[in-house]
Formats: sequence, structure tokens, C-alpha cells
Amino acid sequence: MKKLLLLFSALLFISCSGDDDSSSNDTSINPPSWIQGLWMREGVEGFGYEFTKDDICSVFYNTKSCNKTQIDLFKDTNQANVYEEISDDRYYIEITYLTQTSQLEFIKISSTRIKLSELLSEVDIFYTLQ
Repeated sequence: MKKLLLLFSALLFISCSGDDDSSSNDTSINPPSWIQGLWMREGVEGFGYEFTKDDICSVFYNTKSCNKTQIDLFKDTNQANVYEEISDDRYYIEITYLTQTSQLEFIKISSTRIKLSELLSEVDIFYTLQ
């Protein structure tokens, strides 16, 4: 149950926006090259994120839930939106379906380690590139 709660909380982050090198506001997902790959959470078996050139997927053991599929269901009815801020060491994304918005902010620690920023938690959440 605790792992499911962690998974749910990981999908519903609240974080601050700031000025970055680039931003977008549409339905495309464009993770920067430095974050592309499979990242698994340190200290929690089976949970992570997979970033591709045009998608973000939550990974829970052998199951992936990808955002592009969900966005495609709603984009023709203008009920989906993606906002991104991208820099050399930060990737921020807001994904809205209907009235629900998920926010994620990843900070690059090194080429093989990132930190998920979560304002509601005082615990740092780190992921390692697989």
C-alpha cells in the first residue's frame, strides 16, 4: 500500500515555475536529451520514469503508463495541454487532462543521477539512470 501511495504522490507534484532557457505550451512532450532513458528510484524497488524523445512513462515494476497515449485521447477535443520548461540541468513539465494537472520537476545532479523536486515533501527523491 505504501508503494502505491508513493506512486500516486509521484504523479501529482506541485512545484514552482521559474525562468528557464525554453518553454512550450501545446500537447507535445519533448524531454531534453540529458534526461532520456530509464531512471529508477533509489531505495524503492520497481519504481521509476522512462523518458523518450516524445514521452514520459511512469514505471512500476513491469508496467508502464505513458502520458502521450493519454494526451492523444484528449487533444482533439482541446481537453489536454502540456507546458514544459527546459534547461541544461532542469526539466519541468505540467500535463493537464480535462481538469487534472500533474506537475513534475527534475533537477540534473550528474549524467547518471537526477532529483525529483517535490515542495510538499522534505525528503529528497533521487533516480539513477539504468
